[in-house]
Amino acid sequence: MRVSTNQIQDVAINSILDQQSKLSNTQRQISTGERITRPSDDPVGAARIIDLRESLDTTKQYQDNIQEARARLTIEEGVLDGIGDTLQRVRELAIQANNGSQTAETRDFISREIEQLLEQLLGMANARDNNNEFLFAGSITAIKPFSRRPDGSYAYQGDDGQRMLQVGPERQIPVGDSGTDVFRAIRNGNGIFTIQDNPGNRGSGIIDPGTEAGTFIPGVYTITFAHDPLDDSITYQVTDATGAVLIPAGTPYASGDAIIFNGVQTAIEGEPADGDSFVIAPAVNQDIFTTIQDYIVALRGLEGDAPGNIKMANATNRLLPALDLAMGRVLEVRANAGARLNALDAQSEINASAILKFEEILSDIQDLDYAEAVSRLNLELTGLDAAQKAFVRVQNLSLFNHL
Repeated sequence: MRVSTNQIQDVAINSILDQQSKLSNTQRQISTGERITRPSDDPVGAARIIDLRESLDTTKQYQDNIQEARARLTIEEGVLDGIGDTLQRVRELAIQANNGSQTAETRDFISREIEQLLEQLLGMANARDNNNEFLFAGSITAIKPFSRRPDGSYAYQGDDGQRMLQVGPERQIPVGDSGTDVFRAIRNGNGIFTIQDNPGNRGSGIIDPGTEAGTFIPGVYTITFAHDPLDDSITYQVTDATGAVLIPAGTPYASGDAIIFNGVQTAIEGEPADGDSFVIAPAVNQDIFTTIQDYIVALRGLEGDAPGNIKMANATNRLLPALDLAMGRVLEVRANAGARLNALDAQSEINASAILKFEEILSDIQDLDYAEAVSRLNLELTGLDAAQKAFVRVQNLSLFNHL
C-alpha cells in the first residue's frame, strides 16, 4: 500500500480542522451557557426547547394580560365607589327636601346641588381607564358611552357586551361592565311596579311605594277617590286599563289602611280630595340619570305650603326606592369586580407556578454543565495541540530527505 505525501497532509489537516470545530463548538457553549446552540447539536432537544419557549412566552403574556385587567378593574372599582357615594348623597338631599320646614327657595338650592351631583354622576359614567378607554361602554371602549340629548334625555352609545382578556389557557376574565348593566338596567318604582300621583290631585293623599302581595299581575291600575259632602266620608275604587272594576266604588277609605289587589299592596295617608287618583303600572328599566332628572324637575317650583309638601312627599316616595335599587346594583357590580380581582390573583399564582416549571424544564434541557464543558475544552485543546505538532513532524517526511 502506498501512501502519498498529499494524502498524509490531507489526513492531518482534516484532523486539525475537526479538532478546531469541536473546540469552537465547546467555546460557543461556554460563552452562551447553553448546551444546544443550534438544532444539529440535539434535534430532539431543540424541538422541545421551541415548544417550551412558546409555552413560556404565552404564559408570560397571560401575566401581562392579568396586569392590564387588574389595573382596569381597580380603576372601575374606585369609580363605582364614587358612584355609590354620589347616589347616597342624592338620597340624603331628597330626604332633606322632603322636610315640611323647607321653602321654595331652600328646595331650589337643594335641586341645584342634586343637579351638580347628576353632572358628576354622568362624568363618572364616562370615566376612562389607564389606556384612555371608556370603562362603561361595553365592548366599544373607544366611544363615549353616555351623552345628554337636546331634549334633556340621555343617550347610550355603547353596547351590552363585555371586553374579555385571556389570563390562562382556559380562562377569560371580563375587564369591564356595560353602561346598561350599571346605569340602565334598573327598574323604576319599587322594582316590581311604580305608583304615580295625578298632577291634578288637590287633596293631601300621600301614597307609599308599595310592595308585592303574592304575585303581581302586570297591568295599569287606577285608584280613584270620591268625597261625599253629606257625611264627609271618603271612598275609593280600583279599575284596570279597560275600566274593569277590581275594588268597587264606595269602598270606605281610612288613612294608612292597606289597599290590596292583583299582587299590589299599598297605603295612602292623608285626605285625598274628590276625583284624586293614583296610577299603578309595571316597573320598567329606566336609567338612573332620567330618574334623578325627573326628581329635579318635580322639586323645583314647589312651595313650602301644604300642597307643595304633598307633591314633594309623593315625588320623594317615587325616587327613594329607585335610588335604593340603583345603589344595590352598583354594589352588585362592584362586588363582581372585586371577585374578578380575586380570580386574577389566583390565576396569577397558577401562571407563576407554570412559568417556574417551564423554566426548570428548559434549564434541564438547554443549560450547560460548566464543569463537564471546561473539562472537555481542556481535552480538545490538548487534542488540537497534539494534532498540530504531529502535522508539523509528518509534513517534513519525504524520501528525498534520504537521497
